[in-house]
Amino acid sequence: MEKMNLKSGFCSSFIIAGIFAVLVGGSVCLAATFEIYPATVNSDEEFEQISNSLKPGDELILHGGVYWQNGRRAVTAKGTAEKPIVIRAADGQTPLLTRPADNIDKHNNIEFVDCAYLRIRGIRLKGGSSGVRFIRGHHITFENCEIFETGNNALTMNSGNCDAFVIRKNHIHHTGLSKSGHTEGEGMYIGCHSGSCRTTNTVVEGNYIHHLRSTSNGGNDGIEIKVGSYNNIIRNNVIHDTNIGRQYPGIFVYGGGKGINIVEGNVIWNAGEGIQVVSDAIVRNNIIFNCSATGITAAPHAAVPKVRNVRIVNNTIVNHPRGILMRWGGGANMIFSNNAVYCPGFIAVDASGVTNTVFSANYIEGRLIGVKIDNSRFYDGANTTLAFCAPDKKDFWPKPDSILLNKANPAYTPKLDFNNTTRKPPFDVGAYEIQAHATNPGWQIKAGFKK
Repeated sequence: MEKMNLKSGFCSSFIIAGIFAVLVGGSVCLAATFEIYPATVNSDEEFEQISNSLKPGDELILHGGVYWQNGRRAVTAKGTAEKPIVIRAADGQTPLLTRPADNIDKHNNIEFVDCAYLRIRGIRLKGGSSGVRFIRGHHITFENCEIFETGNNALTMNSGNCDAFVIRKNHIHHTGLSKSGHTEGEGMYIGCHSGSCRTTNTVVEGNYIHHLRSTSNGGNDGIEIKVGSYNNIIRNNVIHDTNIGRQYPGIFVYGGGKGINIVEGNVIWNAGEGIQVVSDAIVRNNIIFNCSATGITAAPHAAVPKVRNVRIVNNTIVNHPRGILMRWGGGANMIFSNNAVYCPGFIAVDASGVTNTVFSANYIEGRLIGVKIDNSRFYDGANTTLAFCAPDKKDFWPKPDSILLNKANPAYTPKLDFNNTTRKPPFDVGAYEIQAHATNPGWQIKAGFKK
């Protein structure tokens, strides 16, 4: 192993080369580790230079401190399946990538352009128009990062097709701070609004997203999966306060693609709509409460006028002006089952066009429009305080004598519950399966990452 000390402006770099030497067809392939420290503000930062020189198997380690750049910062790293490239924080350190405040609207903080087999981990990103923009790319993992105080959106994937991403355990907050014009401030904008680019086979999981600001008709959605994007999983995210300036969904999935998107195990509060879904989606095991418009809106959209292939099952939906807004006229393969919808003093279900919809074992508190209590599709759920342990404290665990226990339709019950616990018959209505636990043995809902 060779260790070299290089000088670059006011920054010293350590390059450890030759960690691995592998003979392939008579040639020697070397993997290198680069370690860098912050530099002064300039338009051609060392971080960018080294990132774009990385070869398959290389690793770039950023030590703690502030990495400034006043021009465009774009990374084009391409690894392979066998030798991914890694860009990460040094162990126990928190490098911050930012730019001068006076160009918050001029450049994105960082762009990843046509990258492949790349892993980004543990980096904080402050400012920029968008915090992180992926311009095409495939097999990219972006995890344990923080994106905050952006002029517009936090993370965007709307500049070309993206496939096989993992976006995991990131903290996204305080977006849409631009004052020079209208701003949308989405947490994640995935896919193109027109469907001209699509994101596929991607997992968005375990992220913590909150306090998103918008001043436009675009909206401050927490996670938005645009029309035509498919085979994506949005799970175990915590999303709240997507309602600063404007009030948009915590999660919005359009559908209209070649496969299904899955939205599961998320908790959402203080949004406009908790979840908005149009077509081609499974929405299950989510807990949604205290939103200003609806818990779930399931209806056509100008971008996807035809509703189809939607399964909304085993969700807990509490304390909204409308628990469910459903417009499923002309829809095909639509299922609404095993949901606990409690909106005392408000409208629990507002439905139309549901002649061909499969309903079963939904327990309700609140008014009904377009459907009725029939002790088959919809049941009287008594009241919120009898059904749940402490709903005023974000505890929606069913009480030991809750009416929700053992009442779910097994034909539509998911294998797991909100806590990722295997469900066992007879199954419970709503997001939790209590299995004789008087109190929740899993993660307690609160601001922060789901654990």
